[in-house]
Amino acid sequence: MATTIPPRGLIVDLITPLKADRTIDGRGLSRIIERIMPHARAIFLCSPVAGEGKNLNPAQRLDLLRKTLVVARNRLPLLVWVTQATKDKTLETLETLKRGLDKWGQDSEVHWVDAPLYYHSNRGLPPYYADLCQSTPQSFILYNDPLIVKHLRKPLKRANIRTAILKELSLLPCIQGLIFLGSMGRVYNYQRACRRRAGFRIYDGDETHFLEHPSTSGVVSMGSNLAPDIWEKVTRFSIEVGRDQEYYPDQLQQIWEAGEYLRTLREFYRPSPPAIIKGLLSDMGIIESATCLSGESVDEKTIGRMRELMERYSDRL
Repeated sequence: MATTIPPRGLIVDLITPLKADRTIDGRGLSRIIERIMPHARAIFLCSPVAGEGKNLNPAQRLDLLRKTLVVARNRLPLLVWVTQATKDKTLETLETLKRGLDKWGQDSEVHWVDAPLYYHSNRGLPPYYADLCQSTPQSFILYNDPLIVKHLRKPLKRANIRTAILKELSLLPCIQGLIFLGSMGRVYNYQRACRRRAGFRIYDGDETHFLEHPSTSGVVSMGSNLAPDIWEKVTRFSIEVGRDQEYYPDQLQQIWEAGEYLRTLREFYRPSPPAIIKGLLSDMGIIESATCLSGESVDEKTIGRMRELMERYSDRL
């Protein structure tokens, strides 16, 4: 299929539901997707944090993509993380997923998400992607997170895509957007660098940053696994502000309260998002288990406090 512009709005950073044997929990995946479907504009699979993408092997990623395509049935665009520790492994993973997509979801809207600085330097990125785009009809969304690069502990390695490099990359038709985590000053520079490209999306990858200084493209949210309806409401309002939309005082109060609720909820799962979000979803009976590839678990007291918070907020609606 031809490259398409990614959607604006709420992108659900989907957790990867696993059975106790660490295979993909297909039934749990189906329940989560059906739950978020009315509220999301796209689903992000295998992300490096909530989706545990750094620990998912190619076979697990492929199985997750296959089962998601069955459930989603082309109703939502998919963003799929392809990055691996090296350039060769990344290209192998991309080829594996592309073959699966050709087999199961030829008409699906899919965008590959790649964090190039995880395995590549800034030097040579534009020609690298110019060549890479010849190998797949799907578009790419870049991923900039200085923390995952710094965790590699490679001295002198740049943690962010250089602004001049991003400007060049944004002019490639196959590069359709960027998921950004980092400083406010850098994102402003990125926005100016990409302004010549109509429809280029710069999504907030940091939920707190979006709640305080929302982008006009949308947010990639892991908390929307838990509260997709509230995240949709806040995201839609944040994008519409300044576009001649009229809101009454009581509506503004509701949005403010919703934002405070989402901030409080995030403080609970921020220390270990996959383990804590899975723990709550398992407690709610949505997924089979809270199994994480890292082996992390969460105490019942935290889960209980989160459920109380969600129930209190629901009672006020």
